Amino acid sequence: MVWVMAHGDEGSSQRPGMIPPLFQATAQDDESVAQMVALLEEQDAMLPARRLRDWAIEKAAVQPGDHVVDLGSGTGTMSRELARMVALFTPAEGPRGWVTGIEPNARLRAIAASRAKAAGVSNVSFVEGFAGALPFDDSSIDLVWCERVLQHLTNSQSAINDIARVLRPGGHAVLLDSDYGTRIVSDLDPDLAAAFSRASLGPIANPYAARHIPAQVHAAGLELEPDVGSSAFVFSSEMLLRTRVLSRDADDAVESGGLTRDVADAAVRTLHDAAERGLAFAAITVFGFVARKSEANPKSNRSASEEHSGEEAEQERGQYGEQEERECSG
Repeated sequence: MVWVMAHGDEGSSQRPGMIPPLFQATAQDDESVAQMVALLEEQDAMLPARRLRDWAIEKAAVQPGDHVVDLGSGTGTMSRELARMVALFTPAEGPRGWVTGIEPNARLRAIAASRAKAAGVSNVSFVEGFAGALPFDDSSIDLVWCERVLQHLTNSQSAINDIARVLRPGGHAVLLDSDYGTRIVSDLDPDLAAAFSRASLGPIANPYAARHIPAQVHAAGLELEPDVGSSAFVFSSEMLLRTRVLSRDADDAVESGGLTRDVADAAVRTLHDAAERGLAFAAITVFGFVARKSEANPKSNRSASEEHSGEEAEQERGQYGEQEERECSG
C-alpha cells in the first residue's frame, strides 16, 4: 500500500486542478492507474521496504508448499516473490505451494496477472476480495501477508478477526502498516508541518493503524511474536516531485477543512522549492508485526460469521473496496 493516498467520494465535486483520488476499486481510468502503479513501484524500490519485508519473511518462516494469501496485492510484487518461495515442483516433495492475491481494483489485478505470467510464475492467482470477508474456508491458509492495508479500513479489527479465521493452527499473519503519528515533512515550520500533516489525514480511515495492531491481534485470539519490526519510508526530493504526493496532501488538507487553500498552496510551494534544490524529504515509519495461530487452541479465534452479521461484513466490503492498498504491498 502506499503511505500517502487521496481518497474521497467518487461522486464528490473537485476543485479544478485537484488530483483525483487513487487506490479505490473504482479508479479505472488510465491516468489513475498509471499513477497508482508509479507510486507502488516507487515504494517497491525503497530499501527500507525491502529490509522490512526481509525481516517479516524470516519471522513468518515461509515454507515451500505453503498456501499463502496476499491481502491487497496491487500489482503483485509480493505475490510473485512469495509464490517463488512456496513453489514445489517435485511430487515427492509434497503439495505445491500457492499464493492468492486479493485485490479489489480490477485493473491492478489484470496488471498483476500479466506480470506474473511474464515472469513465469505460475503458482499464483489474483481474485477480487475484501478485508473482513476473505473467500477461504476456516483454518485453510498457512500465511496471510497484509501490507499497508489496515490503514485504509474503518474497522481493521474485523479484518484481523477474519485473518485469524482462515489461518490454520500454526499459521502466521504478517501485518505491516503505517502510523501517521511518525510522519515528518522537511522545510516547513514545525507547527505548520504538524498542521499540514494532521489536516491531510482526513481521507485516511485508520491513520494510526500500527499502534492498534497488538491489541487487535490479541482480541482476535492470535499470539503476537515479541519482536516488532520497523522501517522509515523516506520520499526523496526527486520522488516528491515525480509522484506529486505533496499536492495530494494539500488537496486533502483543504478538503478536510484543516487548512485554507492559500496556506496549503504556500506550504507546497515551499516544499517544491526545496525539493527542486534536492533538499526536501518526507518520511513515515511502517511497523511490522507477526502473529501466530495457536496449535494448542485452534479455535481461539472467532470466525467471521460469529464476529459479524451479514450487514457488517457487507459494510466492511464496501469500505475496503472503496479505500484500498495496495499494492499497498506491491
